[in-house]
Amino acid sequence: MSDIANIEEAKIPGNYSARKIQRWNPSSIYARTIDNDSSANLQALRSRTANKDDAIHSNLPADHVSLAQMYSTDSGKMFHAGSICIIMVGLPGTGKTNMSISLCRYLRWLGVRAKLFHLGDYRRKNTDLNKDNDLSFEKLAERYYFSPNPDDVDTKILKLKIKNELISDMMKFFEESNGQIAIYDAINGISKDRVNLYNYFKARNVRCLFIESIVDDEKLLENNIKDAINSPDYKSWNNQDAINHFQLRRKLSLESYETLDTKKTNLPFIQTYNFGKNILINQLKHDFLTTKIIYYLLNTKIKSHSIYFSRCSLNKLSFKADPPITESAKDYIYKVFNTLKSQFPENEISKSLSVWTSTRLRTMQSSQIFKDCGCVVKHRPELTQLNPGAAEGLTREEIKKKFPEEYEKHKADPYHHRYPRAESYHDLALKIEPLILELEKLSHDVLIIADETIIRIFYGYLMASNANEIPSIKFPQNEIIKITYHTYSNELEQLVVEGIDAE
Repeated sequence: MSDIANIEEAKIPGNYSARKIQRWNPSSIYARTIDNDSSANLQALRSRTANKDDAIHSNLPADHVSLAQMYSTDSGKMFHAGSICIIMVGLPGTGKTNMSISLCRYLRWLGVRAKLFHLGDYRRKNTDLNKDNDLSFEKLAERYYFSPNPDDVDTKILKLKIKNELISDMMKFFEESNGQIAIYDAINGISKDRVNLYNYFKARNVRCLFIESIVDDEKLLENNIKDAINSPDYKSWNNQDAINHFQLRRKLSLESYETLDTKKTNLPFIQTYNFGKNILINQLKHDFLTTKIIYYLLNTKIKSHSIYFSRCSLNKLSFKADPPITESAKDYIYKVFNTLKSQFPENEISKSLSVWTSTRLRTMQSSQIFKDCGCVVKHRPELTQLNPGAAEGLTREEIKKKFPEEYEKHKADPYHHRYPRAESYHDLALKIEPLILELEKLSHDVLIIADETIIRIFYGYLMASNANEIPSIKFPQNEIIKITYHTYSNELEQLVVEGIDAE
């Protein structure tokens, strides 16, 4: 009997059989035909930046498709994952809100129908009806609202009402909106309450995962509190008054806070110390999503910096061409450099700025001006533009004539479709996922010099976009796109590069 195993013949002929399998059904509600000539679509492109905040807090539409979503289903959910409630745990100032928003962004990127439920949003909705009533935010601490066990009966009733409203909305998300992961962002610092939540959701066939954020690094805690006072709670407050008030909230919560403890509970939880410096895992099933969440938490950091995007040059070259930078492209990158300088103190590019380019010669040479002023420059093959394959250089009419069937498929689903020997935008999204996780680990500004096809994917991640929008988004040559991390959402800004045409 031979010890050598026979290799089974391929079920589908060809070296690229995996690329031929259709995981997307263009006729479903999760793909739609996009007519690039329609006036409605052109209007949508013009209003791309009308809303400067990202869509992470928006309700997911029925036809939402995520950029790195692996496959389509009738429900829009990952069929193997079930329903999960992620319950955040942690004292004020430990970055729970920042962490929950970042995690939701990453889960949506993977194709999970995830939604945020901030207890603070429900409190503000129920207590800030007008500034002069007895439940205005300034007076909540005086009435011990922020104490876990307030003496005031009316305050107890109010807190219970707010919590029940949030939990009811989470169940509606699961039952009526095909929701898969709900993220409950609150202190959740009392052990008995956590057990009650676990039992409530378990009885309704929803798995619970507790994530506790512990911060004992004094410098990190101080920075977190400075970041926390940018929340809607402290809009128009004096900074020092806001810090004092937040410290009072933290002190009241600390009086009865109980950390998750492996000796006292069998609840499934992840405990992260100082944002991924150390992680403790208890009673977890290491399925696909749980493993992705753990890996993400190991990489994420508190973020308040900016990511800049610039087109690589004025040249329109074929995919295989790799010439050196031209004189006009040198002039272009010099103007980009000067525009970017205005974003830094004393009009000087910070040496802490990281610059990423592809490994194409012209993009590497474009970064030299930043290297000369002390910036760290990295050349990444993942940043190479989308390969158009056999469709390169052809007009729409030529493609329609030469590849009539492929043209119709592309029109039905331009994000996932590939022309012969080409890449899709979905391929690009999967290719740059390691770079996205690397971005999450950083806490300083980054400039990415890349082709428009690459910028579309990064933009889609940072602004929580629908994949169907991505192929049509335009980034003019005369703009630097600046996306800044904030406590509740990412914010978009367009910086005009003077002396460059928009194309």
